[in-house]
Amino acid sequence: MKKYMFVDQKQKVAVEKRLKDYNNLTADIWDYLEEAGFLFHGTVRDWSAIFFQETYYVLHHFIKDQPQMECILANSGMRWEMIFERKSNAGALFSFLEQIGFDMYIPVQAMIDAILDDGEDWHYQSPKHKFQMYCFHSSCSLHIEVYMQNLIPPYGANREPQPYPEDRCQPFLDFNVFTLEKGKMGRARVTEGETLDILEALDEDLLEETRKRIKKIYDENTRIGLLNSGGKDSRTVTQLMLEHAIKNPDSTKKIMVISADTLVENPGVTSLIHDLKNALAEALPWVEYHIVEPREDNTLLVCIIGKGYQAPSVTFKYCVRRLKIEPAREFLEAVFLAVGVEDTCLVMGSRDNESGNRKRSLQKYFGDDFYGHHPVGAIRTASPIRDWTSQEVVTYLAFNRAPWSRYGARNTELLAFYGAAAGSECPLGAAVVNDNEAMMQCGKSARTGCYLCTISSDRSMGNLLSSFPEYEKYYRFRGILKAIGQDIRYGGMVGLQRVGISKIGSGIGDLTIDSRSHLLEAMIKLGIEWRHSEIRTAYQMVLQRETIEGFPVTRRFREAIYTMLGITGVFRGLSFHPIFDPYGTGVDQFTEEDEVAVQRILEEKNKFMVKA
Repeated sequence: MKKYMFVDQKQKVAVEKRLKDYNNLTADIWDYLEEAGFLFHGTVRDWSAIFFQETYYVLHHFIKDQPQMECILANSGMRWEMIFERKSNAGALFSFLEQIGFDMYIPVQAMIDAILDDGEDWHYQSPKHKFQMYCFHSSCSLHIEVYMQNLIPPYGANREPQPYPEDRCQPFLDFNVFTLEKGKMGRARVTEGETLDILEALDEDLLEETRKRIKKIYDENTRIGLLNSGGKDSRTVTQLMLEHAIKNPDSTKKIMVISADTLVENPGVTSLIHDLKNALAEALPWVEYHIVEPREDNTLLVCIIGKGYQAPSVTFKYCVRRLKIEPAREFLEAVFLAVGVEDTCLVMGSRDNESGNRKRSLQKYFGDDFYGHHPVGAIRTASPIRDWTSQEVVTYLAFNRAPWSRYGARNTELLAFYGAAAGSECPLGAAVVNDNEAMMQCGKSARTGCYLCTISSDRSMGNLLSSFPEYEKYYRFRGILKAIGQDIRYGGMVGLQRVGISKIGSGIGDLTIDSRSHLLEAMIKLGIEWRHSEIRTAYQMVLQRETIEGFPVTRRFREAIYTMLGITGVFRGLSFHPIFDPYGTGVDQFTEEDEVAVQRILEEKNKFMVKA
């Protein structure tokens, strides 16, 4: 195991000179800190202030809101006096907070484990440890972190102390300035034709022109890939093309439908994709169906639990590349580029009216030409319903029965789902645009994409709850992930940046082992599904860092992993053991497949005994 080293590095965290707002109580607390000699090192992300007095303290402020209890670990039952002496700087601060009416709450955490362990278990020895305590009050709440290192200011704060803000004694006025200017908060204009209203009839000229485009694509290409995101636009294109192929059979044509499953899709969208695949397998077996998935070491939950990545945000969209762009490109390269791109076309359901970004993207890649070119290998692309409106799309689906509907995946089911979600589908990654434009669109224009999407304010999942109450668990878990994985006030990030093996620098940092344990426990409580192979991959990543760097893997984290894998009893000690289970494949586990096999054997045994 290597020892940690503290290193200087450039970081891009914006540090402010004051909180975004104060109230009378927080002003009193800051007065105390200044009088007690705490040095002020700046504020990060509006509400988190960093101070120094022999070691670093972080005060996360909840002024306009209160902490969500679902996002806080269980009560440890400890009091701060069991850890800090009253005469210490920390003890004096905590005593003051109690005197002015705060209730103290110390959650379970790796820091307490390390103290109780008293150095006997090397798993708990880490300079990344920080003591965490919540302080609740009706006027505001605090989450205080006390760091066990005094070399690097947490969260990228200024190295040099700065003056306390003089205007902190001015409490904010809690009113909405927009009420003073009528019209500022008005509802955004809906693009004409982009509602989900069904028209009396579809324009016959539009349909005839579109079918000519479909014929052109079919006649001029021998390999046709239909990009299906699970939504209404791509469903329309798929149906139009397959209807034409049925009427004009040609054994030289190879048609395949391509969908992407990020493994954290909205469950309704996942069902729509798999239902269509199953229906096509029965109705049109000559149509290939491929569902593209990310590599196991790049799935979202593996990145979060295994690698400790923060939840994706507008400024940190690592998920787009890993979950969508790379899997789609790898598939296109393997299937199309391997045999050449001549006479090959990818057909999309993209429309100009979807959004301003989509219109600009289509104009860039198509211009006035019929065919565009994909960034991967310059594969030809076509968008035959580019000039359709949303109303025309849903009208077509409502009045035209799909050729596979006898076997499921009916258009009426798709439209019913849309009516409940009131959103548009998430585009197939890298199917239309280059990396930068894919990053810009994901989480902005999509409203029924990943159920774990923490980039956008996706209302579709909330809208679906009345029709699909079983989706509530996904809705709740996304809220927990967004809070813990993005809002530093919950202490979910280390507050120190990992800049290499066993090296620590200034920055926000990765997710703590405590926050990852909390996410796992929330998944268990809510019943969030996670493939066992992904769980093993994530756990092995954590164990590897533990072995190399002494990363503090707590018993809570291990127990949560074992629970999700269904490992019980003595086998918990053997699983992932460096000698008994070096590959993390499990030792004598009783899986669901084992249970089915045992049940089958018992049934056969009973039949034999009855005959005897």
